[in-house]
Amino acid sequence: MGIFKGIKPQENTEYTLREPGTYEFALAEVQAGLLNSKFTEEPKPTLRFVFEDEEGKISALISIPSLVRLASGEYGLAWNEKGKFWVVVGALWGRSIGPDEATLLDMEIPGVSDHSDLVRLPLLFTEGQKPVTGVVIHMGEENVTTPGRKLLLTVSKKQNNDREVNVVTGYAAIPKKKAAKPAATPW
Repeated sequence: MGIFKGIKPQENTEYTLREPGTYEFALAEVQAGLLNSKFTEEPKPTLRFVFEDEEGKISALISIPSLVRLASGEYGLAWNEKGKFWVVVGALWGRSIGPDEATLLDMEIPGVSDHSDLVRLPLLFTEGQKPVTGVVIHMGEENVTTPGRKLLLTVSKKQNNDREVNVVTGYAAIPKKKAAKPAATPW
């Protein structure tokens, strides 16, 4: 059980720019690290969700929610209705997460056995430092970070330094198919 309850493009590689729209992707992996932020002096613990389809990979950086100390002394991840973390996990789970469902979350980051270990995660996008791989997130008994898990991503374009790149702007579960009605019998 985890302690939390509740692709960088290489230089000289070809980059495929997608047209804005909604695409079906499969989860490839979830990584953890620290990300420098223009809003805080200290880097923030962040998850990097890597998704892929037949056209290639795309990733999204999602901040780990605020830590809250529980009465038991354990730390939990605070649910927030606007938190992107909860939207992504909900899309992978197949349904929205509210404050009651948030208590089903159990996340494990390899090498992190205490909340204070988060500050020792490697810096993302830093030469010589590799993100922690193998992050596992359960909602109840269900592992929602199993590679191959499908979801819908809404992708847009933005200018990033000297080139246009894709960014993920929305996450949604794959709609459930309705059961087919039985064929009418002639008798």
